[in-house]
Parts: sequence; C-alpha cells; structure tokens
Amino acid sequence: MRKTFLTLISVVALAFLVACGGGWSNNNHNKNVLAPTAPAGGNSAGFSDSSFKGNYVFAVNGITRGKTLAVAGIFTADGDGNITSGTRDTVYDSGSQSLSEPITGSYSVNQDGRGLVTLNGSSGTVYYLFVLSSPSAGKLFQNGTASESVVVDAIGRLELQTSTSTTLAGSYVVRLDGEDSGKLPYGAVGGLTASGSTLTGSIDENDAGTFSPSLAVSAGSYSLSANGRGTASYATATGPNTAAHNFIVYYVSPSRLELISTDPKFWLHGYADLQTSVDGTVASFIGDQVFNISGSDSRGNPVQETGRFTLSAGSLSNGFADYNDGGLLYTDTPFNGIYTVAPSGRWQATLDYTSFASSLGLVGWQVSPQQSLVLTTSSTQLETGDMRAQTLGLTTIAGEYAEYYSGYNGGSGNLESTGNLLAAGGTLSGFVDEQTDSSGFQGNIPVSGSYTIDPIYGRGSGYIGTKPVAIYTVSADTIYLFSVDSNSLYQGTLTLQTP
Repeated sequence: MRKTFLTLISVVALAFLVACGGGWSNNNHNKNVLAPTAPAGGNSAGFSDSSFKGNYVFAVNGITRGKTLAVAGIFTADGDGNITSGTRDTVYDSGSQSLSEPITGSYSVNQDGRGLVTLNGSSGTVYYLFVLSSPSAGKLFQNGTASESVVVDAIGRLELQTSTSTTLAGSYVVRLDGEDSGKLPYGAVGGLTASGSTLTGSIDENDAGTFSPSLAVSAGSYSLSANGRGTASYATATGPNTAAHNFIVYYVSPSRLELISTDPKFWLHGYADLQTSVDGTVASFIGDQVFNISGSDSRGNPVQETGRFTLSAGSLSNGFADYNDGGLLYTDTPFNGIYTVAPSGRWQATLDYTSFASSLGLVGWQVSPQQSLVLTTSSTQLETGDMRAQTLGLTTIAGEYAEYYSGYNGGSGNLESTGNLLAAGGTLSGFVDEQTDSSGFQGNIPVSGSYTIDPIYGRGSGYIGTKPVAIYTVSADTIYLFSVDSNSLYQGTLTLQTP
C-alpha cells in the first residue's frame, strides 16, 4: 500500500527525521565547517559583481545543532563586492532569537550566476552560496556559521527589493510552515486582505494531522516602516490555535512579502503573494497543472512528491506523480480525482491513487490562475508546496539555467546545491556548488548530463551528473526536478537565466 506523507519546514530540515525515527519530531547532527571558496569557472552566462546591486531581501530555513531555524533580512549590495549595510532576524524553535541585528559583509558573483555572500553580525559570520536566475532573483543555501563551526542545512531565496511602502492593498495568498507550541509540524495556506492597517480573510491549517478548513481571521493588523521591514499579526476565532500569530514582515515589492514568526512557542516562517486574479468556478479553473510538494509522514519519514494532472469541469484526469517516502520510491504513479473551486480562488481536490487504494487531499489558494499555494488535508500527511499551470509540447530546452535542489541522501545526509547548467539539445553541462552532512562543502564541481521530455504530458527523465532525475516542464523557463534514485530524496528546479 502506498505510504503517506507529511510536511514541515523544508525537506532539508525534515530529512533528519529519518535518522531519529520519532514521528512528528526533530533532531540533527552536525560537523565542523570551513569558509567556502567562491564559485569560479563554468559557462559564460553574463553575470558579474555589478549584476548584484541594490537592496536584497533574503529568507532561509533549515536546521542546526538539533534546532530548526529561520532567518529573514535585507542587505544593500553596492555592485562592487561589498555589503554596505543590512538587518537580519534569526529565530529558533528553541525560543532563542536574534532580532533586528545589523549586518555588513562582502560578496562575489561568478560569470555563470553562482556566487558567495558573507554576512557579519554580532551573532556571528554566515556564508551563503547562491545562484542568480536574474539580477533580481536567486536561490541560496547556508554553508555554515563560523562562530559555531557547524554545517547549517538551510535553504531559501534572494529577492531584489523593487520598492518600499508603509501600506498594503489587496488580497495576499499566504503560505506558512513551522511548528506549533508542542514542536509538532504545522502548515497553513490562506487568503489575507489588507485594508488600511487591518488584515481579514481565512486560513486553512494542518497541525500535526489535524486539518482545520476556512478559519476566519480576526484581529489582524500590520505596520511597515519606510525601509520595508515591519510587523504583522492575526488570530483565528475558532480552530485548535486561537492565540495570535506575530510576524516580522519584509516588503519585497507590492506583490511579495517575506514572513518570520516572533512567537517563541509557535515557530513559523513563510511568504505572501499578491492575488492578482482568480478562476472561481470549475468551468473556468481548468487546464494542465504541475504540483511540487514536500514534507514528512507521521512516522518521521521525509517525503517529496512531484506530479501533474489536467483539470476539467470538476474532474481531474491524466494524473501521475513521482514520490519518495523515506526511500520508498514510486515513479509514474497514475491517479485521477475531483476538485471544487470557490469564488475566492480557494480550491480543494482529492487525488485517488487507485493502484494503491489510497488518496491525497489538497487545498489550494490561487495567487492567479497560473499559480496556487498548496497544503495537504490528511490526518497522516502535512505537506506544503505550489502548483503551476503547465505548458505542453516541449521536447527540448535551450539556454543557461540556474540549478537548485535540496533534500536527503542516505549515504551522506542532507544535501543542498546551487549551480548553472547550459541546456543544448538534449544535453546539460556546467558547474555546481554542493553541501552534504558527511562531506561538508564542495565547490566548483563540473557536471554533465542528458534528458528527454515527453511533449504530451511534459514529463521526462535524465541525469544531472550521476543523479537520475524525473523532469516536469512547467514552461520553457521553469523545469521541476525530482530524484528517481531511492537513496537520494530531493527536489529542485531549473530556471532560465536572464542576466
């Protein structure tokens, strides 16, 4: 019978559950870390230090020294290798926090978009390896904390702050991950509408398998300073968690916010995207979709799943997925199902895996008809992720792609990677920077690979170096990667670079 899943913070953090085996819990191991070398060599994608200039919001989450952590902040890059100023907020599920910490530092950007940023503050020096998909966006992982000399398995995002504002307007779709006051996994998606300084709306939450749908938000409010850093708070009048959730907010743009909880005993992080439009009926919310979710099951096994299906007037067809539950790998698993949609853009679906006599329940909120943020609804599953409209008909991709993946390898523990790959015909070549628990950081690793894509449903297969992967095309600009090696549980993306 098909195993079930569950999510938490990131698969990186969840992967430690395999070793400790205590469902709905966390643990960790670590080792000494040295300052990483800056990326070098690789393809000539057109990036340089001058590509990285302006105010960048960064957000990462993961695990270190038996604690889960989340970090959010902002820094100013001068286009010449210097971080001239910044602020970061770091929170741990242990309750310890370092808030509004001033930071400075340095950075370098390689020609292929890979880079290294070093941030110095009173709590220590932190190294991030990153890859840019454009001067305004990138993915990163934390190499370690020099003051503690430990590997930190944390992954996240870099986003150029395009403007600042002290007010919000419109409805935002929110995704939250973390732990409740008992350190049990928690996930939520929902819609919050900003009007003046108040927040209203509803939230769907899954707290360690207890799914609570459409909880009305009460007493919601926010406040933003001129530099885009601020606070937000909301509560729900019903459900298992009625106490207020309090956040630090980083304003990236009118359409994007990063969130990090300041509640020591209900530890959360996430983001909010401005809802631009919705297809609010089953007649309008149709077409091909790709979903990418991850988490853990109630026994503590890390789980990842990537799949696709077709929506049509309440029916879900042409569904199949690849998933890995703690090393139990299934590929091309077929399913069908049904779905409903509300005028708010909130939808629910049931995915029936007939071959395994099991099903997966999803609830999602549309950011637009092309993208939704997603949460599982099962009592034995807690996963979060996203779903995107799929462009079919591709057989190859071409250009320079930012490569990013994270997860768990049975032989080496947690792994994180950023890189650049040149796609030409059916081949891939480039360099990656990678970190594993057993080997620590290894930089400038040359890789090559090949792939094929089925144009009918947009799923393909191939290799990145020695790693076998399933490939799901979202579009020619975005490809989802899923490991089909049962010993290597990870997901990732290829994103077309635009220097």
